[in-house]
Amino acid sequence: MNASANLIERIMSKTGFRKTAAKKERRRSKRHRINRPVKFHMYLPSRPDERSPALSAHLYDISEHGMGLLTDAIKWETLHMIDPNMQTSEKCILEVEIPFDDEPLRIRGKAVWYIRHPEGIPFVFRVGLEFVDVTPEMRGNIKNLINLHVTAAEIP
Repeated sequence: MNASANLIERIMSKTGFRKTAAKKERRRSKRHRINRPVKFHMYLPSRPDERSPALSAHLYDISEHGMGLLTDAIKWETLHMIDPNMQTSEKCILEVEIPFDDEPLRIRGKAVWYIRHPEGIPFVFRVGLEFVDVTPEMRGNIKNLINLHVTAAEIP
């Protein structure tokens, strides 16, 4: 296991990630553990041209309907991933860029939850995203990414 994978495992164990497995599963599709650095932009649906700069995150799991990110940033200037005062239609969109083959995979989602980690954890926040506006082509790309990861994880 490489250093990055060890870091993710340490974060998950310190934040109680494994303990949630005993709770009733609410996801619509199976999540797959993955370990990839990613970049994301935030913007409002009404102002898609006013994006945040590329912000760093780490993808730790993915399913056909969403993904989990570790990041130090949940806001940028006036943009916030989850603003309780914002109407649902104006909730911040995150466009996540995942390294994949020759072209990065760009997936849009909305944060449905986040938690702040205690001091001493390398990433400040863990965020759950639900995908939005997924085309059949994008769904196929997500499945390919999952299959590639699962296959690679099974090779000794």
